[in-house]
Amino acid sequence: MSRPLIVLTAVVALTGCDRPDESLRARQMASRALRNVLAYPQSTLVRVAAGENAAEIVLTSPAPVPVIVAWYRQTFALNQWELKSEQERHDTVTLFAERRGEPVWIRLYPNSGAPGTTYTLVGAILPDSVTTDSTPVR
Repeated sequence: MSRPLIVLTAVVALTGCDRPDESLRARQMASRALRNVLAYPQSTLVRVAAGENAAEIVLTSPAPVPVIVAWYRQTFALNQWELKSEQERHDTVTLFAERRGEPVWIRLYPNSGAPGTTYTLVGAILPDSVTTDSTPVR
């Protein structure tokens, strides 16, 4: 195999891999969008995704859905979140809460083929939100 072909193959292989900059950017956005939201104890991070003004993290836990839902109800009350909506459809529970204008959506459903729960936390950065240093978010 010629040297240019080896280099080209390596470049193509590397460009197809997960890009650390994108992963870091998604984690930073998730940190901002979900800065006041707690994850259920002993949860494992599955995936982080983010766009311009919102982020989603997917987690899994060995606890069943009703236990995690009860924990979030209590945690919201203790941390000044207002639970605005709780919907249950089939085996999926969706919670919507706000704290000082910051929204969070939590969707919980049983793991497929194994005990436990998979759940998503979705947060948004609103145009009138501020960062911890009081600089407006653009």
